[in-house]
Amino acid sequence: MYLLLIIVLALFIYFVFFVSQFYNVFFKGYAPFISTDRETIKTILAASSINSPLLIYELGCGRARFLRMAEKSFSGLKLIGVENLASLYYINWIRLKLSFSKIKLWKKDFLTLNLQDADLIYCYLNNETMRRLGDKFKKECRPGTQIISRSFPIPQFVPEKTLAVKNKKIYFYKI
Repeated sequence: MYLLLIIVLALFIYFVFFVSQFYNVFFKGYAPFISTDRETIKTILAASSINSPLLIYELGCGRARFLRMAEKSFSGLKLIGVENLASLYYINWIRLKLSFSKIKLWKKDFLTLNLQDADLIYCYLNNETMRRLGDKFKKECRPGTQIISRSFPIPQFVPEKTLAVKNKKIYFYKI
């Protein structure tokens, strides 16, 4: 009986995730949920100029893998993941609490979030969202803010450097 209940609950959660993902991608223009692999994140962390203390945002953080790996690699960082998709937010909020992580997870639309205090911003989104974020970064980010984007450039900026990892480009910007 309990096994059947667990299976039904798991299928319900999967269905809710699938429907919300479909709606957000096709009707709202959000980026689909695709995580950055660990090897790529290790390369990004090694190539970025991270030192403590920094405030790091991961926009559209999904499972917050970038932040979790940064937390393990560096001490003294303030880490904030921003996720608008409710199913991903709640699953990862529980996961972070169970692992005693100090990462803060916010359920917000990052396009409405003020990023003026950010030292580093990591994104793996899509072309349209990066275009919209480029205008936001110009208005809100202070000089010296680092922005790292996987696969999708920010059209308003010229990257400081570009790396190729697994046939995908990583764009490094400094405001």
